[in-house]
Order: sequence, then C-alpha cells, then structure tokens
Amino acid sequence: MPAKKIRKRAAGRSDLLKWLLPNPENLAFWLMVGAVIAVRFWDLDQQPGEVYGDISTVYLYIKDVLEGRWPFYFALSAGPLYHYLAVPVIWMAGFSYFGLKVASVLVSLGTLAFTYLFARRLAGKLFAILAGFIAGISSWLLVFSRLGNFPIVVPMLTAGMLWLLLRYVQEWQSRDLYASGAVATLGLLAYPQAYFLLPALVLTLATLHLSGLRIKREEWLRLARTCALFALPFAWMLYKAPGALTAGYLGEKLQAAGDIVAVLAGNIVHALGAYFVRGDMISRVNPLSLPHLDVISSILLIIGIAYWLGPRRRRYGLMLLIPFIVLHIPSILTLNAPDDVPSATRTLGAAPIAYVLVAGGLMQAYEWARGAASRKVAAGLAATLLAGITFLNLNNYFVHYLNNLPYQNTSVARLITEYADLLPPDTQIYLAGCCWESGMPEPLSIEQEMARPENLHAIQPEDLSCFGLDAMLAAPTVVIWSYKNDLPNPELWACAERFPGQLYTALSGLPAFQAAAVTGLPEAPSAEADGEGLLAQALDWDGERVLVRYSPADIGRIEDAVDGNLETIYRGAGANPLVMEFAFAEPRPAARLGLTLATMPMFSVRVVITYEDGTSAAIARQYTDQPSDPTIEIELRATEKLLQTLRIEITDQGLQPGDGYHIHVRDVSLE
Repeated sequence: MPAKKIRKRAAGRSDLLKWLLPNPENLAFWLMVGAVIAVRFWDLDQQPGEVYGDISTVYLYIKDVLEGRWPFYFALSAGPLYHYLAVPVIWMAGFSYFGLKVASVLVSLGTLAFTYLFARRLAGKLFAILAGFIAGISSWLLVFSRLGNFPIVVPMLTAGMLWLLLRYVQEWQSRDLYASGAVATLGLLAYPQAYFLLPALVLTLATLHLSGLRIKREEWLRLARTCALFALPFAWMLYKAPGALTAGYLGEKLQAAGDIVAVLAGNIVHALGAYFVRGDMISRVNPLSLPHLDVISSILLIIGIAYWLGPRRRRYGLMLLIPFIVLHIPSILTLNAPDDVPSATRTLGAAPIAYVLVAGGLMQAYEWARGAASRKVAAGLAATLLAGITFLNLNNYFVHYLNNLPYQNTSVARLITEYADLLPPDTQIYLAGCCWESGMPEPLSIEQEMARPENLHAIQPEDLSCFGLDAMLAAPTVVIWSYKNDLPNPELWACAERFPGQLYTALSGLPAFQAAAVTGLPEAPSAEADGEGLLAQALDWDGERVLVRYSPADIGRIEDAVDGNLETIYRGAGANPLVMEFAFAEPRPAARLGLTLATMPMFSVRVVITYEDGTSAAIARQYTDQPSDPTIEIELRATEKLLQTLRIEITDQGLQPGDGYHIHVRDVSLE
C-alpha cells in the first residue's frame, strides 16, 4: 500500500480516537447523548401505558399504509408525513403501542440532532451540548417523545429548517436556502401548527434581507418554485377534501366564542404565561397545569432573549425570535375554545427554539459570573443551574406527569388484552361498549395487541338482551364490560344468571373491567347451521325489539337499513341474494313492506312471512327498468294473523361485477 494512503488512514484513526477519547467536550457530548436516550427509553413499554383517541388515528393511518392502501388524507387535521416516517420503525418494532412509542422516540432524537447541529453553528460545540442536553431532558419535549403521537414531527421540521437556513446565512450556498424552504413546506403534510413554518421562514428571510443580508431576486424566485413544488401534494389533498381548512376539526377552531378582540388578547396573555405561570391543562400532553418550562429555564429564557438580541448576535437573534413568535400563532388562533390556550401541542414546534434561548441565557449567566468572580465560580454556577434543570424536569415527567395521567396511568386496554390472550383459542370475546374510564379502553388498541384479534367483537351494551341471545352468541363466549355496572345492559336482569360477572383489577387495586363467560349458549350459532353464514344482532326498529339475522356488510351497518335515513346505507359484502331476517320479540300486524335500494338494472325480491301460529307465506317480485335508488312497496297478504318473523331476500340478476355483488339497502319500512 502506498505510504501516502497509510498516512491518511493512520491520521483518520487518530482523529477518530481523539474524538472518542474523553477530553472534556467529548465526554460532555457522550454524557448528553446517553442522558437523552436514557430518559426516552426508560420503561417505555409501560410509561405511558394507554392509547387514547388521537393515537387511534395514528393506528388507523399506519394500518392503511401497511395494508398497501397508500393513504394520503387528513385525519383529525394530521397529514401523512409522520405516519410514513413511522412505518419503517413499525416494521422493525412491531405494530403495537410500544412500536408507535419507539417511532416517536426516534423522531424526537431527530429533533435533538437538528437542534444540536443548529446550536453548534450558532455558537460552537459546547453551546450545542448545552442546548441539546436542555432540550433532551425537558419535560415538554419528553412527553411527546414518548407518547407515540404525530405532533412530535413538528419540532423536527422546525429544527431542520433553522439549521439549513443558518447554513445558508453562514456559507451562502443557495441549495441550503432551497432545502430550508422544502423542509418548511413539508409542514403542510404534517399538522396545522406546522403550516406556519413557511410563513416563519419567509418573514425571517425578509427581516434578514432588510437588516443587510441581501438575498438575490433569483434566489427568491427559486425558493418560491421549490416551495410550490413541495406543496403540490398538499394542494392535491385539499382538492380531494376542500373543507379540510374551513370546516370540521380545524375550521371550527377559528370560530370565535365571543368578542374576537377580547378572545385574541386573552389567548396572547395565556400563551405567554405558558412559560411562567400555567401550561396546558390536558394531563396527557403536559404535567398537569405546570408551565412548559421549569422555573430555572423560564428565567434563563428571558435572559437568553436579551443575550441573542445583543449587538454581536442580533442577526442570529432574529432567526430565533421571529419563528418563535410565529409558531405560537396556531395556539393563539384557537378562538372557539380559549380555555384550551395555552396548548403544549399547538406550540410544540417552538420548543427547539425555546431550548436554544434557554441555553443562551445559561451562557449569559456564565459570562456574568466569570466577569464578576472567576472561571471556576462561573462553571460552578452553570453546573448548579443544569443540575436544577435536570432535577425539575425529570421530576415533572417521571413523577408529576405520570402520576397525573388519567386513572393513575392504569392501562385498561392492556389488562383486557392480557386477559383475552389467556382464554381458550376458540373463545369469542364481545367488548360491550368502551371508554368507560377517562376514554379507556380504546377498542382499536385491544384489537391490535391481541394474539387472536379475529375473536374480538365490538358490541353496544343495548344490543345485548335476553331476547335472541342464543341466536346472537355461541359457546364459548365471554362478554367484557365496564366495572361500573353489574351487567352490560340493565335489560339482562331477567337472565342475569347467564352472566356470572367477575371483577378484574389492576395491580394497584383499581377496578378495570367486568367479564363473564355466558352460560347456556348453543355450541354453534343457528346462523351457521343453515350454511348461510348470517350474522345475528338485536336492535330496536320503530320502538320494537327485533332480532335480525343478516348477510355481512362491507359498508355501513344493519342499523343503517332500519333508521329511516336514506343517506345511510347497508351494503352487502358479496352476498347474492342479500338476506335480512327479522324476528320480533312481540308479534305485530303488518300490511305493507317498503324497500329503498340503490340502482340495479334487474333484481328480484322474495319475502317469507312466518306468523305467530307457525304458518308461513311467501311472496316473490321481479323488477326491471326502475329509477335510480328505487323505492318499492310489497303488499303483504291480508290476514288477521300477527307477524312473528319476516325474511327478505334481494337478488341482483345482472351480470356479476368484477369486484362481486354489492347490494345496497338504504331503508326498510314495515306498516
């Protein structure tokens, strides 16, 4: 090997060893890395313990990706960016709540990496270590790092955008400017708070331009073209869902609840107070009501603002303060619910900037102490302040936050899952209702974590009654319901002996759920005995209790066929004929059957009536050339006998479509 290459390789090894060996800065760097990783992964599987509503949207979005549907839509205002970033982690860690939490941890580490790189360019390696450490152990960012939810992607975009922008300011490489614009525009695919990244970037650039940092006209134009290109997916999403920004979950936030000026003024005061007085009141996203920064960091934040606005650092100060202010606007604009301000979630994108400001305050305190006393005194002060920040934030998260999670962080869904997995493999499990304790359990979490999710069935408590029970359920069946009720449905008192409920509790002693193995059920459901594969369900129809056996649906529910609303629909999942069989708890008179269907060129309807005395009659009708969404009426045979069961068979007599038959029923009425 040539001597020159040997020397280069030896020099490379020497530089690597020098970087790895514990000189003061490198030792501090590795301690910082170890600390921020440790606080994110410690007991992550258990803390926090329970999925709640917002995270269920992440489950569903990622499930669509994993199943090859390639979704691209808004889900409770969240876009696709985070979900696609999380998928590779889910492949490795598993599609579970733990896997979701690992994904959010890794995204948060990306936030810390960009924050470190940004801070290092601002003021050197030691400052970057301080900023990275403060950001890494802060309870505000730590909560979202371990939560498994999509807002954690926003601070990563903020830190990445600022790092690229600073590279441009320092090195004048146009590609960094365009990359910064691309990252800011990706915020449109993340979360509404991140929509303000692009305005923050443009305002910052305009301010820097006015302050003497001249940006060429061609660079402005290319930046605009880059942002427009990266905004095309967002424009397509708006085209598909035009009301996403003006209605629903997001649009309703902009509707003022009272005098708009007074609401805005109050929101501004509350947003400012989030760092000093009172933070977010939602216990899942913030140590309940505590400020978003600890008391030491909040003081250093004020000092840091003055530090970065000093004459020598003013340009960098503008790069910090303008995005910091702009990224609070989404929280301030929550006009319909001023009690939701401050919001730890809607201001999360500003968190990396806050930590850089705090680190600036710490550096200023160090410089003051060094000027007034000595380097050792200044170092001691800085170390004391860092120790205080560490203690306060770890206490805020691992004590105050976790202890104030709903129901003492008891994971009701996990307890149900563990119980279900202990049951015999053929046991059918019916979850009667949900969310009986602080929004828990989340049924989707149970289904996703169970070893045999095909055995889980969600059912409304009111759909369980003594009438028709044997047709609906088959042995072995276990019903799970709220610990607050002796039975899933009060109507079950007449057959309460068939639901020998047992209370199950958490290790803490808190009650979690009731469960009962239903007794006296047939070994196989009657619906399967006739080979039709019908489902069975009890429901109310026009005020009467009815047991309905019906063909499985792929859109809508059987209730949609009898709710009197033509906008709802029950669509068969391939059955032809589509069967609906109604058995009435009390025999009733009936003279006319009405059916509203979706368009079919040619179809037939067969009706079989069974009377209370056991006799029966059948009626068959053929239909062609009907109008769109036809409503047909069938006169039932005149008789004084009362109707006990009514069976309806609808047959599509056209050619089978490529995706199979899908017979639509909008309404069924009986007079």
